[in-house]
Amino acid sequence: MNTFFNARLPRMFIDIEAEQDYWQEWFHNLPQAAAARSFHAYWPVIGAVYDIYINHPGWDSDRAQARYALCAAVQLQGLSDREASEVFSQVWGRISGERLGRAALESSARRHAA
Repeated sequence: MNTFFNARLPRMFIDIEAEQDYWQEWFHNLPQAAAARSFHAYWPVIGAVYDIYINHPGWDSDRAQARYALCAAVQLQGLSDREASEVFSQVWGRISGERLGRAALESSARRHAA
């Protein structure tokens, strides 16, 4: 099990393998997922959010999202600013507990299911 712990903030454990299992079921609802053709090809886009969360504790979502938009994985996948924002918001929300409203999630899933 790959578990990460950040000693600078209150204890927070993230089981990356469990997160990968979760996203393997849901990644197809994210922007540009179909272009990636597989979960393993898309994981770097999702994993970049975890990387920022783990390596930059205490950053607020605005600062983290600005860094995320510049990540190589986001650029290589060809995500627009809006698409990168959508991926970031869903993954950050899962990690931090800052959830999108149900209507926003359902709307996003419908747009990217096709």
